[in-house]
Amino acid sequence: MFESGLQYVRADFHLHTLKDKEFTYSGESTSFLGDYVSALKNASINVGIITNHNKFDIEEYKAIRKAAKKQDIFILPGVELTVKEGANGIHTLIVFNPEEWLENGNNHIQTFLTAAFATISNPENRNTKSIFDLKNVFDQLDAYGRDYFIVFAHVDQNSGLFSECRGGLLESLAGFAPFRHRVLGLQKSRTRDNLGKFEKCCGYLPALVEGSDPKSISDIGKGDRCTYLKIGEYSYAAIKFALQDYRDRVSESVPDNKHGFIESISFQGGKFDGQTIMFSRELNTLIGIRGSGKSSILEAVRYVLGLTAQMDKDYKESLVKNVFGSGGKATLNVIDKHGKHYSVSRILGERINVLDETGNDLNINPISLFDGVQYFGQKDLSSSADHENGLLEKLISGRIGQPSNLDNCVNELIKTVERLLDVSKIPQQMTEVTTQQTELEHKLSIFEEKGVADKLKKQSGYATDTAKLDAVKNRIDTILRDIRTAFSKNSVVSSALDGYSSDFNKDIFGDVSIVLSSIDAQLAQIGSCIVEIEKQRSGMDDLISRLKERIDSLADEFAEIKREIKDDTLDVDSFVKMTAELQKTKEKLKQLSEEASSKSKIEASFTKATRERNEALLATYNAYKAETERINQNQTELKIEITFKGDREGFKAQLKNDFKGTGISDIKYQAICDSFTDYAAIIEDWIVCDGSKLKGIVTPGEYVKLEDKLRGQYEELLNRQVENKVDIYYHGKLLRQHSIGQRASALILFILTQDDNDIIFIDQPEDDLDNKVIYDEVITAIAQKKPYMQFIFATHNANIPVLGDSERVLVVEFQESRIDVAQGNIDLDSTHKQIVDIMEGGKEAFDKRQLIYTSWR
Repeated sequence: MFESGLQYVRADFHLHTLKDKEFTYSGESTSFLGDYVSALKNASINVGIITNHNKFDIEEYKAIRKAAKKQDIFILPGVELTVKEGANGIHTLIVFNPEEWLENGNNHIQTFLTAAFATISNPENRNTKSIFDLKNVFDQLDAYGRDYFIVFAHVDQNSGLFSECRGGLLESLAGFAPFRHRVLGLQKSRTRDNLGKFEKCCGYLPALVEGSDPKSISDIGKGDRCTYLKIGEYSYAAIKFALQDYRDRVSESVPDNKHGFIESISFQGGKFDGQTIMFSRELNTLIGIRGSGKSSILEAVRYVLGLTAQMDKDYKESLVKNVFGSGGKATLNVIDKHGKHYSVSRILGERINVLDETGNDLNINPISLFDGVQYFGQKDLSSSADHENGLLEKLISGRIGQPSNLDNCVNELIKTVERLLDVSKIPQQMTEVTTQQTELEHKLSIFEEKGVADKLKKQSGYATDTAKLDAVKNRIDTILRDIRTAFSKNSVVSSALDGYSSDFNKDIFGDVSIVLSSIDAQLAQIGSCIVEIEKQRSGMDDLISRLKERIDSLADEFAEIKREIKDDTLDVDSFVKMTAELQKTKEKLKQLSEEASSKSKIEASFTKATRERNEALLATYNAYKAETERINQNQTELKIEITFKGDREGFKAQLKNDFKGTGISDIKYQAICDSFTDYAAIIEDWIVCDGSKLKGIVTPGEYVKLEDKLRGQYEELLNRQVENKVDIYYHGKLLRQHSIGQRASALILFILTQDDNDIIFIDQPEDDLDNKVIYDEVITAIAQKKPYMQFIFATHNANIPVLGDSERVLVVEFQESRIDVAQGNIDLDSTHKQIVDIMEGGKEAFDKRQLIYTSWR
């Protein structure tokens, strides 16, 4: 029943049976027990208290308790005593600890009832008053030295506490010493004014509980409200404590599970071989002496979930290897907030496997099953609190990643810089080609002057035509290559709908399919055009071949002309070559001129890519800002401020590192930092604006060195970002100005007060926190949040399991070759002993401290 620790069970505090004078049963007497227990089970009652009017039948109680136990139902002995107070008497439910009142075959309950009706006949009538008033009841019961508690029955009705206690009677009763200690419940309270009156008179409110007060089998469990107790075992002590801690342990309904949690971890092989450790969905504490293996369990969970250790990574990974052993495997049974079950398993050194309820491999990150998981190994709390940007990431559980198009923007910037660097070489290239053209024209003018050019005009014309056709062919090749590349990436558009089917807009998506099919048809025509262009390009080869064949056919004619030129000072063959070369230089100048005219377009592309990059970064910043505003609104301990590209100190430090050796002074670095938002802005000034801003800050010599650095590192620099500045204030003071312990306290308190995590597991939080913080703030936060998130702590601090009312207490003990885990909860006597022995130094030390603290008080 309680394998996962404390659980909610339905309790009925006011049950009558066949032995009650007002209870009617028409069945066979031999069937009563079966019918009665079946009625309890059908009403989902797991805890019942037999409270017959002024009577207790021990044999019936034992019979019902035995039969109910077989159905996992726990029965406590009690009585509905009519106390002689008020006009009709006050119906008072007294619940007895059976281990004390019925020990060794004794029936001290009956002894008490005999005394209560010593001079009265027919006490079983519900309206028969005992001879005891409430003060006498407390005195008589306390005299037995045995434990009991009281619940006032149907308090707003006749014979109820509020109906009978008028005037100053309630106030006088409340002043009686045992009252607050023993009165733990009010049954069937429905009037707020009466509750206010009780609290004013008594200074407290007990638990509000329900009981069906049945007069027949069919009445069992009936009523407009129910009571559920959160307990860890079927015992009088657990039920009593639940009433004493009713704000956390008593509810009108079983709270819904609204968060994902780890139900268990099972091991095959390794130090935990064959063990399955069950977890509560609320607070779990791993306790044990140092070196017992507590951290091993947390690190195993971390490893299976695929989380990365922050501090002491090598140690924690070696710990995992030691725990798992060769071929070792651990499996987490996980339940998400929708109640779906998953299995997450991992063999040492292998990938993580996530299976759904039907055994399908989902191939997903197990963290995606939860709204958020926070892991802090030993020393991680203090280290996480030491870096504000990393801390913010931790606080928002990685919900915000890098913008999806940022890499595309950076790649476009890099390509644009490359093109601009090429364009920047064009003026020099044009000068060189122009010089080459002038030299060729000068040499050819000599042939003109000597009248040779006219004789060679035909041959040089053929050479010029050949050069022109080669240039045309190259242009076709370039165009064809660009078209073919673009088409290969975008030849079909209808595939965008592959595998998609609309459930609600089939007509619209049908029309979309028609549009896409039409576009595909047009794209197919483009493909056909490319094929046709390729054919035409082959035709160009044929035409050039025809021209060369024609030139070859004129070889004799051209040779004859050369022989007729009788001038030894002229190289006739070079004339034809220079004529062709001159045509090539003219084509090159034309091409360079076209490329130079595109510089403004390339610069515009750089500006556009820079803008898109900044918009992507700003979108991410706005997402962070929205998260920080939500965080700030949800609590008061921490205040987070974030500034877009605000980490100027980090930017300046990076500038100094990247531009080391330029001789730039700290003052000038500061000026650069103030003038430019990031590296993209610096590179834009250098490549687009010829360094106009930079030249106003640094000397010409420094600029030359700086330009050399930019040219050699621009790709790396464009991939860098200036971080957003994160300032975290704790109680109005910058977090970085607090001590490490205070920073760790701020971090854990903040995380505990957020609603964004399903699971938080921390290894020894007390290492970074002091006891006062744990007691004053951490325990309070855990108590408030554990219904909404799962905590798994490994700890040596008794405050966490005890004051945190731990639903699950796991006692870890290292043996020679294995680690054993004893699984309990805070309601179990065995767990109490283990907590005292391990965390308090044993009962003797615990008792001595208690004696000392009492004397101090």
